[in-house]
Amino acid sequence: MAGVARKSRTVLGVPVPVFLFFLALMLPTAVSITAGGLRVSLYRMVLLAMFLPMCVQLISGTRGRLNIFDGLIFAHCAWAMLALIKWGGLGKGIESGGIYTAECAGAYLLGRLYIRTYEDFAAMAHAYVLIVLTTLIFTIPEAITGIHVLHDSISGLVGGPQAPYIEKRMGLERTFGPFDHPILYGVFSAAAFSLSYFVLAERRLSNYRGMAKVFGVVLATFMSASGGPYVVLMMQGFVCAWERFLGHLQGRWASLFTLFAVTYILIDLLSTRTPFHVFINYFTFSKHSAYNRILIFEFGSAEVARNPIFGIGLGDWERPVWMSDSIDNFWLLTAVRYGLPALFLMLCLLFGLVWAVGQRKKLPPEWRRARHAWAFTLFGITVAAATVHLWNALFVLFFFLIGSGAWLLDAKPNQKPKGHVPRRVIPTMRRPARLF
Repeated sequence: MAGVARKSRTVLGVPVPVFLFFLALMLPTAVSITAGGLRVSLYRMVLLAMFLPMCVQLISGTRGRLNIFDGLIFAHCAWAMLALIKWGGLGKGIESGGIYTAECAGAYLLGRLYIRTYEDFAAMAHAYVLIVLTTLIFTIPEAITGIHVLHDSISGLVGGPQAPYIEKRMGLERTFGPFDHPILYGVFSAAAFSLSYFVLAERRLSNYRGMAKVFGVVLATFMSASGGPYVVLMMQGFVCAWERFLGHLQGRWASLFTLFAVTYILIDLLSTRTPFHVFINYFTFSKHSAYNRILIFEFGSAEVARNPIFGIGLGDWERPVWMSDSIDNFWLLTAVRYGLPALFLMLCLLFGLVWAVGQRKKLPPEWRRARHAWAFTLFGITVAAATVHLWNALFVLFFFLIGSGAWLLDAKPNQKPKGHVPRRVIPTMRRPARLF
């Protein structure tokens, strides 16, 4: 009977809600319905359908006890809703704030409640990486021919728009995959790097099948030809190398943050530009793009200074008439729209959860690898989010990934939580002894 339950409740080894969520992320936003003036995409449908049941599960404690981080995500959403009510009135604010809560808290809860063991996390990593690798079948030809097979064919079935023309980079067409922009596809792919390295390859360079999948993730990211995804990849690669060569040393992470602080101070002292300006210039493809992001930061931060508590909601921000209304900085946009308290609560959730999970001692080796995979993935996205906006599928993916590491707070090795149905992770071949 256990085998039957497992088959009926999982697909690709992950719970059905998580599988449906991943599947929905792989469809363009044109595949959606409009209800009461609101666009409801498939991933929104999944999160809306699951939201109340997940809240019941959270309160009942059937999938882990309530913790302060659960409170922080709901506090952030509540503040965002207040900001939207202040902007658009009670009706409009609740409508927009409700969708925001379903996306933000709903995605977090999906990861928080349905990834409850190492086996769950490993199965999720396998499924995620498999999806990224599968997209290469379409995106490699797309980069060569410029024909956006996945996006245009899926969008065309529902009468949606075709992928817009975007200038080539490095002689390649920028690939969309099934997403609405190359940046979305690139960050989606890059986020799988640490998962593939620590979970699939088990951190062993001699694990050739696993390392081939790591290479596949890098190739998928490269196909996007976008600076933001490359930053996600480079940041993960940097901390992976730091952990690999200094993993035996105590205090290596404190040393890393000290190095970041010293580097920041030196740039500030020795350069005629601020560290932010230097970072933007070196991590974007063109001078025009870098200059635009600098202007966004200057005018956006001025908007935050004028409206620090509740922001401006979904209203327009003050800028020169020739500037686009797009704010390519996720952290700045959060403060502009919902105020500094909303940004503070979000950062407390992110950094507080990573710090709390990092305090656990005497974990099994595979758990430590899972912790590295999760934390390094979030680190890469967090840094890149200063140069890109996380929107649509990428926004909900980010909060799902945050929630997917919460099991490391209180789960115990060899102990299944209440209501958990055991499942097998995709089997792996026996591999030679570790050489590196």
